[in-house]
Amino acid sequence: MTVSVKASRTRDGAEAVAQRHLGNEPASREAQGEAQTLSPHQAKYLAYELQRSYASDHVGKLAGLLFDAQVEPKPHQIDAALFALQTPFLKGVILADEVGLGKTIEAGIVITQYWAERRRNILIVAPSSLRQQWQQELYEKFLIPSSLLDAKNKERLLGAGHSPEVLICSYEFAQRHEPSLIKAWDLVVADEAHRLRNYWNGKAKVANAVAHIVEDARKTVLLTATPLQNKLEELYGLVSVFDSEYFYSLDAFRERYVKNREPAAFDDLGDRVAQITKRTLRRDADKYIRFTERLPLTVGFEPSPDEQRLYELVNDYLQRDEVYAFSKSTRHLSALIIRKRLGSSTYAIASTLEKIADRLEREIAEGKQWTNSGAFIVDADLTDEEEEEVDEAPRAGFTAIDPRDIEPMRDEVRELREYAALARSITVNEKAVQLNHAVDLGFERLCELGAPEKAIIFTDSTVTQEYIARSLTEAGRGDGLLLFNGNNDSPQATKIYQKWLERNKGSDVITGVLAADRRKALVDYFRDEGTIMIATEAASEGINLQFCSMVVNYDLPWNPQRVEQRIGRAHRFGQQHNVVVVNFSNKGNLAEQRILELLEDKFHLFKGVFGASDEVLGSIEDGLDFEKTISDILNRCKTADDIEFAFNELEKQFEGEISMEMASAKAKVFDNLDPNVQDRLKSYDTQSGEVLNKFERLLLAVTKHQLVGHATFEGDGRLFELHTAPIPEATPGRYFFKSQPQEHAHQYRYSSPLAEYVVQSSQSADTPPRELTFSLGQSERVPTAMKALEGKSGRLVSKVVTFRIKAGTEDISESYALSGMLTDDGKWLDHEYVADLMDLACTTVSDPIETIDESVFATYLDVQRETFEKEVQSRNARYYDQQEELLYRNTLDRKAESEGLIREYRQKEKESRKAARQTDDPMEQLRHKKEARRWAQKAEDEDDRARVERIKLREEIDKYLDLIEQSLRGKRETEDLFCIRWKVTA
Repeated sequence: MTVSVKASRTRDGAEAVAQRHLGNEPASREAQGEAQTLSPHQAKYLAYELQRSYASDHVGKLAGLLFDAQVEPKPHQIDAALFALQTPFLKGVILADEVGLGKTIEAGIVITQYWAERRRNILIVAPSSLRQQWQQELYEKFLIPSSLLDAKNKERLLGAGHSPEVLICSYEFAQRHEPSLIKAWDLVVADEAHRLRNYWNGKAKVANAVAHIVEDARKTVLLTATPLQNKLEELYGLVSVFDSEYFYSLDAFRERYVKNREPAAFDDLGDRVAQITKRTLRRDADKYIRFTERLPLTVGFEPSPDEQRLYELVNDYLQRDEVYAFSKSTRHLSALIIRKRLGSSTYAIASTLEKIADRLEREIAEGKQWTNSGAFIVDADLTDEEEEEVDEAPRAGFTAIDPRDIEPMRDEVRELREYAALARSITVNEKAVQLNHAVDLGFERLCELGAPEKAIIFTDSTVTQEYIARSLTEAGRGDGLLLFNGNNDSPQATKIYQKWLERNKGSDVITGVLAADRRKALVDYFRDEGTIMIATEAASEGINLQFCSMVVNYDLPWNPQRVEQRIGRAHRFGQQHNVVVVNFSNKGNLAEQRILELLEDKFHLFKGVFGASDEVLGSIEDGLDFEKTISDILNRCKTADDIEFAFNELEKQFEGEISMEMASAKAKVFDNLDPNVQDRLKSYDTQSGEVLNKFERLLLAVTKHQLVGHATFEGDGRLFELHTAPIPEATPGRYFFKSQPQEHAHQYRYSSPLAEYVVQSSQSADTPPRELTFSLGQSERVPTAMKALEGKSGRLVSKVVTFRIKAGTEDISESYALSGMLTDDGKWLDHEYVADLMDLACTTVSDPIETIDESVFATYLDVQRETFEKEVQSRNARYYDQQEELLYRNTLDRKAESEGLIREYRQKEKESRKAARQTDDPMEQLRHKKEARRWAQKAEDEDDRARVERIKLREEIDKYLDLIEQSLRGKRETEDLFCIRWKVTA
């Protein structure tokens, strides 16, 4: 019996045949239009092709991941991610692209690959201000959930019974809680890793902690645009964080590369760095990325006499030697926060001063004073860094108040209330008056650029945020104005959120996480309907505003990293226009003017294509410490000359230039890592499109085949309605492929339970020998080679061959379709013909036929297998070859260290003998000669020790040479898929 399959068919088609063979016959379905038919044999072949293991340097290795991701990686990002993934024998790598090229995306791809492989003990260490951004980007771009580690939840998240997941912590948390974080991580990613460079000097506490944490990790990835700043030893330090043996020792490194400045030494160092570092320069990536610029706009204002008087009163108060409102441990941070509120608005400082006065008054009434009272009561609008510092502070205690201090404390309360009353009396702030003018100027510039009239205004304080909203509304700018802060629970925000829920009902956009969904709702409103978003620091973390081309720093942060983060919300990948950056210059405040000059002229934050330079931002270890430095200047400098001098000294620390010698070293070692980079990026640019298109086409085919009776497909099938779920984990409803997004629907993901069911069911289908008839006329795609087979028939065999090796602790595998066809007139057609045939529409599937003799294929398949094997062998041998190369260079490191020591000992021996010759005292002469003999013995012992070590290393190298030989033989496994007869008709 033969089953006929029509192109326009119902359940009598090949899908129904497939389901019957699976023993899972579905209910009847509606006609699917002119959908191409597919047999169970084809579905199995395509499913295996979807899951084949590609070579480690091929984009196909990331196909499923890229298909799911909400991001289209650029070629250099794919290159960097594959580099990190294809170096299994290395303990870690450094991704060192220049600023603005998307290292976070590169790390995200690596994290997602580990996640897909069920290696989910993953830790991300980042500056505190970037933690939430990491969390948001991982979820939005890669659908990977994560948790932020803090002092309150560390026991729960790091406990033995907790499921593996991505955890994100700050460097400060890593230092304070190092013992809790020491475990066998699958992957550790350290962002802004330049702060680990000083690990070489043994004094860097944070770097020491991170080095201990990553010691047992399978892989560590460091992200930094500035792996080298002022000393070559910093490079040694960065690498030694994850692999203390890579350069063997600091002495060896210095002997080979610091003391030796010959070109050959830099060439050798460059080769070694290339093994563990991937660096793409802007000039390499500009073909693939359209970079827009930042356009600075500074608006000056003169504070009113009352505003000036308020500033002077509060400044004098903060400059006192002693105040009662703050303990010594919190005074620094509290003063910093008060100064920020003072520069923000009279409303913000009034609220803050009143809270301080209220707390101090309560303490007087209770007769006891809290020992760490201060910042956490002063203000709720703390940055992440400030919040973390408060959370990590010692538990609050209290001491009895000395009766002699009662009256002075009451005086301080009265003063604070007077300052607050003065602030309350100032209802119009001159900066707010100029804000309306600034928006006009900015919108004019946007109009010239052809950009939408949208602006985000940043402030440090929710109180100031409300004041700005009132001011702009009174100025006629109320339409399209919205507020964004840490809570987002205002009546307006709730109304926007409710409408958003209704509009996105039944889609993947709704996560069910209230805070995340409210943020998303407000961003969507701003994009579609809004004009001005007034935001606190909460908006600088983890939201993307590429549709907005104007950033207003109403309150300018003193931390350059935070300024960069704010501007980066709009000035990022996907931004189509130049971005206008508005700042305010307080003409009545020298200190604020100098801060603006510092950020603009030294840090170059507001103009150019990338903002802050690599070197300058890389020189800032901790943003909060930098802010405290500025606060300290303001606390101690009482005259304009003092302020001028202090800021001049600060600027000298951040000249924005490294020495000519270091610039030259950096260029030699880092900026010419791979002369073939452009060719490779071009290859990846082509590959990624081809791989993703093919991947989507194959997944579409097997999905339509396997969900017959469960789903109705629309158009080309990339939109479908799942009526009944074939597995409990799948949700009925509308689905879309990534290439055809649709609102109110679920994205169909390769990593989802539904797609896993589709692929696994296709792979496990019963495919006994049958005769399959393929129609050229009813096929959507007809390769030229297939047209020549019209009217022909023959036999076909399909297998999968997998080659495996062990590289370091990783299992490496590559799989290939091992297949071919013999026509009935005896012509052999290779695996490429099989792939083309599997693309045709199958119109007839016969009942099972007699077993086909596969022996006739053996000779042909052996040749095919050998061809694949030779390709794989060259890659496999490379892993061991690189490890052997590492050992060889390690022998040179040890030799250099040993020779340096021997040289030092011989020099001291020489000095002792010289001293012996120069003295007339026989006893003194004898003492010097004995000393010389001791140094000679040390030199000989070192030479003997080094010889033993060299022998051990030679044996190690021989072992790797043996492994290279073994890898050339390789391990292979072959899996049979099916053997059929075929014929091709018109």
